[in-house]
Amino acid sequence: MSRLPAHDMGPAANAFRQEVREWLAQHWTPEQRAEHLRKPFKERGWDVEFSRLMGSDGWIGIGWPKEFGGQGRSATEQIAFITEMANAGAPVQAHNTGESIVAQALFLHGTNEQQDEWLPAIRRGERTFALGYSEPEAGSDLASLRTRAIRDDDDWVVNGQKLWSTGGDKAEYMWLAVRTDPDAKKHAGISVLMVDLRSSGVTIRPSLALYGKTFSAQFYDNVRVPAKNMVGAVNNGWKVITDALAAERVMIGGTRMAGIERAFDHLTEYLKTAVVGGKVLKADPAIRDRIGALAADIEVARQFQMRNAQLVEQGKVPIHEAAMGKVFASELQERLGQAALDILGTGGLLSEDTESAPVAEMEQVLRHAIMGMIGGGTNEIQRNVIAQRGLDLPR
Repeated sequence: MSRLPAHDMGPAANAFRQEVREWLAQHWTPEQRAEHLRKPFKERGWDVEFSRLMGSDGWIGIGWPKEFGGQGRSATEQIAFITEMANAGAPVQAHNTGESIVAQALFLHGTNEQQDEWLPAIRRGERTFALGYSEPEAGSDLASLRTRAIRDDDDWVVNGQKLWSTGGDKAEYMWLAVRTDPDAKKHAGISVLMVDLRSSGVTIRPSLALYGKTFSAQFYDNVRVPAKNMVGAVNNGWKVITDALAAERVMIGGTRMAGIERAFDHLTEYLKTAVVGGKVLKADPAIRDRIGALAADIEVARQFQMRNAQLVEQGKVPIHEAAMGKVFASELQERLGQAALDILGTGGLLSEDTESAPVAEMEQVLRHAIMGMIGGGTNEIQRNVIAQRGLDLPR
């Protein structure tokens, strides 16, 4: 058994990967990574100082248009960048939401004043965001949200509750979907606000998720938000939200795929020399068959990812295609975690901080899979998109 061959992303993206590796070699050393890994698992990935370092060196917003201070990199180059950051275990979560979803919305719907104020700060890693979409009765059916905003002079006054916000207990701002017209059809009466989470009336309650990271519930009690912080027109929030997600959906699988590939390589590295009860594991035909099937699935997931990137580069918006890639990759992560537990036996149940764990992260891989299948729209919803938009089946 050998490691997976490197993913060939084409000359430009491959060259860019090398640039990223060289920067990481200087600014994310093995010693820094080891120090980061000593943090509790729930605290990893979020590092505002590292985000500011990336911002100062021009690594935030590489895919932004050049007129907004970005590098104008292609979708394929962006995937290469995400992959290298994930492979290195670099802590990039602090700026991800602002860089991707918020910035994309500001490009399309922000005023000149908003673009001038918020985009440079996001690009420098100085303003951090979480997503305020889901509610207790509005998860995948986001348009059923009830959090209300009422105009009062120069402010919007917000009341309601949000749930499942990753980073909501760490970020400074919330990208908040609110209902501004309760009498309109549910998609038509929504607006989007950028809310300072340090405002009076905001209560944040973090909880630990199954996969080991925190999410939060937020309660908004007469929270006053400046009217200038609304992005897009009043009641046009659904378009703001969907436009931002359409621009981002191809990128969100990059980190997941890098994690899958890294875990697979660690598993096969272990199997090269593993002997259990006098049995050489790599010689077991059932194990070899299982590993071979996973390797083939990883290549399929790579091809989904590359096809979607190419569609973006052609000026198209992959909707059902992105849904197909998301479903396949997230369920591949579950299959990988389950296969590892079957192969490793009880040792596969040991957490990464247990010295005797045969492959440190495998127990967590399976737990984390649930995030991929639910986050960003459940796989059931994605299958509906595939059926309706890809196969033209009746609604």
